[in-house]
Amino acid sequence: MKQCPACRSDLTDDAVACAHCGGSWQPDGSFRTPWDVDMARQAAERERKVGAAERFGRLGKPIPHWFLESRSGCGIIALLAFAAALTVGIAFVATI
Repeated sequence: MKQCPACRSDLTDDAVACAHCGGSWQPDGSFRTPWDVDMARQAAERERKVGAAERFGRLGKPIPHWFLESRSGCGIIALLAFAAALTVGIAFVATI
């Protein structure tokens, strides 16, 4: 028994084509699949990679701060407070 290089289904040793995906061995020894089967395989592989990247991205996202998520204007107040603290810090360092 051998495996089909495209779909990994089991084939007999003397098989020239795969009944599952339609791929066939060429006279030069290479294996060729029909265009639609190859595109479906590539699309499935891309979906798998995109899904894995999305899952990884979800794990790596930082926890957002409450003032950045709020829609009531607290973000502006927080940013002004940060700017004021930064200004005071710079002024303090400049006097030293």
